[in-house]
Amino acid sequence: MKIKSLSKIAATALALAIITSPVISSAQQAAQVESGSDGNGPFIFPSILLSILKFPQTLVTCVATQVTAAAAYTATYRVEGGYDGGTNGRDIGETARRSCTAWFVTPSQMRQDYGR
Repeated sequence: MKIKSLSKIAATALALAIITSPVISSAQQAAQVESGSDGNGPFIFPSILLSILKFPQTLVTCVATQVTAAAAYTATYRVEGGYDGGTNGRDIGETARRSCTAWFVTPSQMRQDYGR
């Protein structure tokens, strides 16, 4: 019974995070569009839709990469890296950091990729 309750709570929390995150981001973007006409208006709705899909994908990628990076860092501790006297920790850390960026699709990205 505890497992079912825990899974329901986790699913609810994930759904709430997915639903509210693009709303917060779109409110900030809408304020920018109103303050200055930068031509991103038609790209706000598609960016929200793609952000809803991108957020959980980035969340899974970030968590999985962090776990893998921790294991790789531990396994290769003090192993010399492929550059001047450093260890593999710098490369592992950079990969882990990059996996946790770009959580949302912005209207300016949509305009750059699919716009005029």
